[in-house]
Amino acid sequence: MLRLTLRCRRYPFNKRGPRERKSWKHHVLTEPPKPIQWRDPKVWTKDLIEMKSFDPPQWDLWLNRARSEDMDEVLQPFMDMPQSLKDRRYDVPWWANPFGAWYLQNVLSVELLKLPSRTNAEKIAIYRSQRNSSLQNMEKGSPVNDDVLIKNIIKERWRTLEFGDHEAGFPCTFSDYIQFLNEWFKSLDEEGMQRLREHFDRRIRPLLAVMSHVDLLWLEALTQNNVQNKELLERRIGFQTSLGTPEFFDISKRLRYEINEDYKVRDELGPELFALWSKAPERWPPERLAKMYGLDFTLVRKLLVWHHFKACYDACVEPDWSLPKRLFALEWIRDVRARKQGMFYGKLRFAEQKITFYSDKFLFRDLVNRREASYANVWEMDDPYRFLQTEQDYEDYWGDNYDLYRRMFPEMIGRTGEPVQQYSQMPIWAGPHRDHANKSEYNWMFAEIGVNVGHEPLKKLELDPTNEKRRRFVIRQPDGSLRSAKMSEMRAWYWKEEWADFRFWAPNMEWGIENTPYLEQYQEHVPDTPDADFRKQRRIQSRPVKWFYESHYTRTGNFAGFEPTRFMQRRTKREVRWPDVINAAVQIQKSKPSAHVFKAIPEI
Repeated sequence: MLRLTLRCRRYPFNKRGPRERKSWKHHVLTEPPKPIQWRDPKVWTKDLIEMKSFDPPQWDLWLNRARSEDMDEVLQPFMDMPQSLKDRRYDVPWWANPFGAWYLQNVLSVELLKLPSRTNAEKIAIYRSQRNSSLQNMEKGSPVNDDVLIKNIIKERWRTLEFGDHEAGFPCTFSDYIQFLNEWFKSLDEEGMQRLREHFDRRIRPLLAVMSHVDLLWLEALTQNNVQNKELLERRIGFQTSLGTPEFFDISKRLRYEINEDYKVRDELGPELFALWSKAPERWPPERLAKMYGLDFTLVRKLLVWHHFKACYDACVEPDWSLPKRLFALEWIRDVRARKQGMFYGKLRFAEQKITFYSDKFLFRDLVNRREASYANVWEMDDPYRFLQTEQDYEDYWGDNYDLYRRMFPEMIGRTGEPVQQYSQMPIWAGPHRDHANKSEYNWMFAEIGVNVGHEPLKKLELDPTNEKRRRFVIRQPDGSLRSAKMSEMRAWYWKEEWADFRFWAPNMEWGIENTPYLEQYQEHVPDTPDADFRKQRRIQSRPVKWFYESHYTRTGNFAGFEPTRFMQRRTKREVRWPDVINAAVQIQKSKPSAHVFKAIPEI
């Protein structure tokens, strides 16, 4: 194809000289390829004339853009869709959805008739004359209230709605309807969501609870109008369903009654309980309330928490985040211990969303305000820590929030770190377009290295909060925000601790023998971890093992600039490190030059 002929020899006559023009087969990378994220962001247009704009497109382009990852779906079928399909769905205004259009035509437009205006009044008159004429035919002469009339019309319209194929003349398909619901639920705020949940609970759940899956099949078949032979369907499925039978309605009614009773407890009894308890918790602890009202102890505590949060949100006041933890202290400790026993420990430890540092006076400010008692003489039933008896209890309850722990128990105050702070993001040239790159499923921890810090023997000094030149640690959380590290995390940087759930930035951290997924090429320069011995099946050696801190973060005295992975790098490192002055005992043999010029004594 593109062969160089014999007379086309190149200057230096050696086989691999500096080739300005290589043949097609020699276009191999001379250096390891850059990871995709590091490639040049394509900022210029192809002809390099003008810069691309990073502004979001205008709303009318935005209207029907394809769905991308940033849209959170609400209903399960949309959550489960593969990304390629999600990208083919468009954002359209609600009235462009066929079901939305039907809803606008038949429901909203009729509801608009309620508005006072002359034309609408005329329309109502027309509707009323029609209605009255039909009523007179039925020989009932009573005039009908406008609102009732409109409500009835709307009911009629809903009754006419059938799902099915557009070509067959149905207004919309079932999937249009589901998509409409998805969009609508997505637009609800927190309060709307809550109302929707309650509606579902009260009206729909009792029906669903009684339906078998055959009922569901039957309902789908009837609803979607896309079944070819209905007789067959009725013979196969229809006779098995209990839909619409008196028993069915009976059971669902009973369920509905029970569920509504639950809501009554929450909405009518709940405020009472909450009023008593919040007024004087020492006289009405949840235990006593539970006995008095004959309710379940756990249920009472849940009600108290719920009403506390509701009251706070209604009054636009920040709720007391520690309340659930205080009311459920025993369960909290039980769970923490269970997680410790089962190897769950690492997963859930940092799961508390809000990291707060309160002094006790601050925690109970409201209590102190409400009745003039100082915290010192609050008596036993009111003491929120009445469950904590042993040292172990304290530790399990407070977790590794050493700050909070030691401020609550001043006799233990030593050198603790500062409270956790959020850091602002570093400004990035590409603007919000690279935000997703900061998100990941892990907490990443970064540690400073420099002249003063990063040296093993000094770790007590490095972490000492009173030391001005102490070592700085930053943690990037899964949502991409930055915060300072807790003291416990900084200590875990040095002493590998079981519960550390954040990933260190070292490219590969060995957590224990055969315990971790492992890529060998990362570790060539650290030959002696016990895991490597185990994996290479040599006898486990008794020599001291370099432990993870110095072996992973530094190599032979320099701070590591990581080398590219083994198979990507051109210039391989020697296995054995002898000083550079001494030549290698075994030279790598060069291939003998075949060019005739180099043979001083030609072989005959």
